[in-house]
Amino acid sequence: MMLPNKIFSLLLQFFTLFTITFASTEEATALLKWKSTFKNQNNSLLASWQPSFDACNDWYGVICFNGRINRLNISNSRVTGTLYDFPFSSLHFLEYFELSMNNLSGTIPPEIGNLTNLIYLDLSINQISGTILPQIGSLARLQTLHIFDNHLNGSIPEEIGYLRSLTELSLSTNSLNGSISASLGNLNNLTLLNLYENNISGPIPSELGNLINLNDLALSNNQLNGPIPFSIDNLRNLHTLFLDDNNLTPEGIPSFICNLTSLTLLHLSRNNLKGKILQCLGNIVGLQYVMMSHNNFSGELPSSICNLTSLQILDLGRNNLIGAIPQFLAT
Repeated sequence: MMLPNKIFSLLLQFFTLFTITFASTEEATALLKWKSTFKNQNNSLLASWQPSFDACNDWYGVICFNGRINRLNISNSRVTGTLYDFPFSSLHFLEYFELSMNNLSGTIPPEIGNLTNLIYLDLSINQISGTILPQIGSLARLQTLHIFDNHLNGSIPEEIGYLRSLTELSLSTNSLNGSISASLGNLNNLTLLNLYENNISGPIPSELGNLINLNDLALSNNQLNGPIPFSIDNLRNLHTLFLDDNNLTPEGIPSFICNLTSLTLLHLSRNNLKGKILQCLGNIVGLQYVMMSHNNFSGELPSSICNLTSLQILDLGRNNLIGAIPQFLAT
């Protein structure tokens, strides 16, 4: 009675092996088709991408799991091409997708939404243009999304707010416009949010105060206006806060900033801020970098600045400050 069970087990192993082999061959063929569209066919780094080589064991930048392509990392590989023929529909098991520091141009195809197992996506430092499509919201498992230093335009789609597993979002150094979507406040696992060097306008949404795990927030070099929202007081894990080079409301620094006692860097330069430098800044004893130049601050430096014993850079130039320089800063 054991023989049929053994036969069944052997058949099952055979069909499993056949399925895995077929799947990896199909995936490899699809990647070769994409490679054939590259403008630099003689790319030495991808010389191993040949049909005669085993994609899972021999191809540069390819890692498999159970015979399926799981990771693709060809960062800084001198790839010149587009994503139009990338086999999004074939790589169902892809979790790690790293294409940064190449020469990719064109737009991001909507088919990117088919990579539903993706955990890590990095398309940064390329020549990619067009908009961030709403299909990005289909990547529910995504933890890292880096598309900085490209030529993206349009607004940040609210569908990014569906990516509840996201810990890092970096869209800086593009030409994004519109306002910061309030849906970003849904990303309560975020530790890093970089939107600097864009053309984003409007107020800083109060919903960003929901990002209580945030360590680094960079909104510099945009056209943001209005006050720093009170909800920022919730970001007690924040280490760096970059709000420089915007058009923030010409009010003083809100006192709740002093509650952000984990801060090591505070950059508020080149805004329209006025009023006095807060005495309570001295409570943030871990501050190493304080930049508030090119504003309209007045009055004297608070004596509490002497509490900032870790201070390395204090830039308060181009303001209307008066009085003597504290001895602590003069030595």
